[in-house]
Amino acid sequence: MNDLLMDAALTIVAFAVLSGALFLLKRIKAVARFRGSLNVLFLISSISFFMRPHIEQGYVRAVYAALFCTFAYIGIRLLDILIFDVLIRHRRGGLPVPVVLRASFRWALFSLALFLIIRSMYPGANLTALGISAAVIGYILGNASQDTLGNLIAGLALTGERPFSIGDWVRVGEFVGRVTDMTWRATRLQTKMLDYIIIPNSTIAREYIVNYSRPTQSHGFTQQIGVNYGVPPNKVRASILRACAAVPEILADPAPLVWLHNYGDFSIDYTVKFFIREFARLEQIQSDMMDRVWYEFKREDIVIPFPIRDVRPMNDVEAKIEREHAAAVEASKELLAEIPIFSHLSKEERDHVAERMEERIHGAGETLVRKGDEGSTFYIILEGSTSVHLGTDTRSPQVAVLKRGEYFGEMSLLTGEERSATVVAVNDCHVLELSHIVLRDLLKEKKSLAEDFAKALKARADELAKLQESVDAESRKRAGEQPSEKALLSKIWDFFGI
Repeated sequence: MNDLLMDAALTIVAFAVLSGALFLLKRIKAVARFRGSLNVLFLISSISFFMRPHIEQGYVRAVYAALFCTFAYIGIRLLDILIFDVLIRHRRGGLPVPVVLRASFRWALFSLALFLIIRSMYPGANLTALGISAAVIGYILGNASQDTLGNLIAGLALTGERPFSIGDWVRVGEFVGRVTDMTWRATRLQTKMLDYIIIPNSTIAREYIVNYSRPTQSHGFTQQIGVNYGVPPNKVRASILRACAAVPEILADPAPLVWLHNYGDFSIDYTVKFFIREFARLEQIQSDMMDRVWYEFKREDIVIPFPIRDVRPMNDVEAKIEREHAAAVEASKELLAEIPIFSHLSKEERDHVAERMEERIHGAGETLVRKGDEGSTFYIILEGSTSVHLGTDTRSPQVAVLKRGEYFGEMSLLTGEERSATVVAVNDCHVLELSHIVLRDLLKEKKSLAEDFAKALKARADELAKLQESVDAESRKRAGEQPSEKALLSKIWDFFGI
């Protein structure tokens, strides 16, 4: 009796020590994952080591069978991690494998291990009778849980056919979301509102499925736009395509398409088809594209109609337009008088130029001019601000921020040279735009103006060279290559055909 109590105490102490060690090591991920299985293993091992003399031979065999089953379970779990978390997940680019597939794999291996343990430990066991009993029990449970079995079978079918994988964006019936998990019973989607939708696998098997992530991540979408009847279709198409090109996330290949599809009651209706790669950002990309369309239409005087009856007298509308134009002209005259390259013009000549300048609006983030592009227009900032960059986009060094009254594009205006920098709207920006055609008649009537422009350009070029010289080595190198006043004068004559 004393021996039994002593061995029982040793069993408890050994199990407590081993279990306590696991508790201290629970912060280790591998230990935490197998903590329950290892506790069972330590308990059975302690019993088999200390209590074996006090257990009947028949029960000793059962203890060893339980020990082998525990070893088999831990080994199968390790094999599961090696195959699915290391090998397959690495080949799938980090995407997890559906739970139903992993569970099926583990249960199949454990059933085989259990069969082999019973066969070796109990050679006389009637496995046929055991199989029949299991079949009867399975039949009873199957009738009691038809929905569960239906979901299981549907889950296995979905895993085999693989219409989607974890991480894919899909539409299942009326639901759209990203697949986050797939279990025996159901598949879980996370919507764009960060809500979870759990759909039974049997329901998914009956629904149509649209996968937005496969076979490629490039997908096309359409947007309807209505325009008033007075605008030529080719002008509308060109404006919309420019708006699409200004959104970086709209793909250039396949290229966006625009077609006229209807003559409506209030508008000519166009359909825009564009392609993207990030389905999760579809709404934001659509919004960005529509933003750019608005600004393009505003600059091109393209009206987006709406079905209301405008009862204002046309005289009032025309008067308002004339007042706005007159205000823009006055602003142009004031700003031109403050710009050095136009300071040698007479008041009449400046008024002539100001009356022919056009007001344009650009949205925040839009590129007004891009380095290396051809150009022949000059800009004065009326409202808002712009940033100036040495490269072709905003990732290149920024050399200046231009605000009301400041200007750019004078070299392209007078010599037709490529743009030397990229200018991007920081916020909604109103600019006055001057075409070189406006100056052509003035220069032909008064050729001495070309000399004055050349002097002003030289001074401006030297000023910009000093500004850029402090930015990077490439600018410092270019600073020593500025054209002379005579060379600038020659370029002006050639550009205007003087």
